[in-house]
Amino acid sequence: MSDAPEGWNGEVVSNTSGGKIRGCTVEKVEGTATEWTIQIDGKEADLGKFSEAIYRKYTADAKQQSFQGFRPGTIPPHLLGTYAAFTMDECAREATLEAMQQNNVRPFEDARAEFKIESISIFPRKKGAKKKKGKRKKTTKTIEVEAAVEEEPKWITFETMKEAIDAGWKPGQTFSFIARNVKGQKLLDQSVVGAKAIGAGGSSIDLNNMMVDSNDL
Repeated sequence: MSDAPEGWNGEVVSNTSGGKIRGCTVEKVEGTATEWTIQIDGKEADLGKFSEAIYRKYTADAKQQSFQGFRPGTIPPHLLGTYAAFTMDECAREATLEAMQQNNVRPFEDARAEFKIESISIFPRKKGAKKKKGKRKKTTKTIEVEAAVEEEPKWITFETMKEAIDAGWKPGQTFSFIARNVKGQKLLDQSVVGAKAIGAGGSSIDLNNMMVDSNDL
């Protein structure tokens, strides 16, 4: 596990001393033995930091490529949205795999590609602060009211990643989600033997073909 965004190597960025992530809820689908529904609380799991690590890696790799009409090391602006979409998708799938591993569930072959990521929740965009016309001494009551107003906003939920990104999500910001159609075998021991390593060759993203339509994510 890694706890720093720099030099991401494909592993989930952990936020505990034990190398795990928090905020994972794994439930077996009723009437099945190998299908699971996994819910990830993005704030608890610190997916903001994880997504930032992924995005930095993707864009660093992209800057090594040559794009016609652009200077070396420059990423065409129209591709940044695609990278953001790939980042959210990769972050969600890797976090889902990590939740399975932490709960001793071995994913079936190709399970990663079959995850259905939905109910993506993000925090709303912060509105720009209004200019103050003049300084006034704040009373205790005013401070209390301002503190209440500045409380963390509530999540806004979207059905698809594209909708969440269009609503303002960017790499480095957290998000929560639900993964359905998660297929895997619950193991009796405490070791997920034979499971694919998190981030090890499981990505369905082709960085050499960045013209993929992000609407498909």
